Amino acid sequence: MITLRPFSRADLPTLGALFGASRASVGLFDDPYTIGEHTGFLAGLSHGADIMVAERAGAVAGFLSHVRKPSATSGMITHLYVHPDHQRTGVGSRLLRHALETHPGPLHLWCFEANAAGRALYEGHGFRQVERTDGSNNDEGLPDIRYVWDGVGSTTTR
Repeated sequence: MITLRPFSRADLPTLGALFGASRASVGLFDDPYTIGEHTGFLAGLSHGADIMVAERAGAVAGFLSHVRKPSATSGMITHLYVHPDHQRTGVGSRLLRHALETHPGPLHLWCFEANAAGRALYEGHGFRQVERTDGSNNDEGLPDIRYVWDGVGSTTTR
């Protein structure tokens, strides 16, 4: 069973470690940041984002952060990470469905082009590609894709 709950500051060390482990599991780049740096980044992020934590089998399994754009009718999923031990168990889908069910307007997100599992997750939930970059504007230098979900013709199949 997967349960969701709002983030609390006590989650920071666990989420920092989860963030690092998840990024490493993708195998696309050598993560230049330490767990401490990830934790500090998430502490700052928590001041402007809604963060939901997923638990599975009594453990923190993933998290999703979401911010509303200035118009408040559009939002951005800034982070969706699942611990490697809990990937492909429905945690990512559960977090994504929560965002789709609770946000009133279009949602945007970025995904590395080479992240096939992430792309399959987003496309399976009705996100569509609207922009591609060469990666020159992200820390990892990897080509990425901006996706949007606007609810029109979108489904949540997973």
